[in-house]
Amino acid sequence: MNLLGKSDRLRKTRAQVSVLATLALLLATCLVVSGFSIQVAQSSNTNADLQQFVGTWHAQFKGKTFLTINLQRQQGKLTGSVSHVDLQVDKNGELTSAEEHEGSDPIVEARLANGTLHITTQEQTSQDTIQCDMKLTGTDQAELRVLAPPDVPAPKPWKLERAKGGQ
Repeated sequence: MNLLGKSDRLRKTRAQVSVLATLALLLATCLVVSGFSIQVAQSSNTNADLQQFVGTWHAQFKGKTFLTINLQRQQGKLTGSVSHVDLQVDKNGELTSAEEHEGSDPIVEARLANGTLHITTQEQTSQDTIQCDMKLTGTDQAELRVLAPPDVPAPKPWKLERAKGGQ
């Protein structure tokens, strides 16, 4: 009996040592890997990058302004407003009529990524949001693409021109 009992104790001891060694190895691996943790860094836009978009921008249809976007920089971010507009688009995305109305909606988010300014406005009356992308095409020129829902015909991009003197 003594010979059989020692063999069982040895197996139990080896099993416990093996479990403890595995846990110690796992803990050491976790500690080493945590020193190499990966962090996703947000791209920081420089003031010069944002400054390119600051100003008052106009879109025209048949020689008349139908959209005004005001962009200002406050506390390192772009804010501003977008005028109220009434427009109609055909099935090909071409403007058929466009008219600017009194009032404007605030820009709730303006995020710059890869040279494109992603703008989100919020309608004050319905709390709906409208999203568009603005990309500079020249010193005082840009292109605005409205991001329409899938069930609405997406308008073709509009050409924007910055007002002289940033007005």
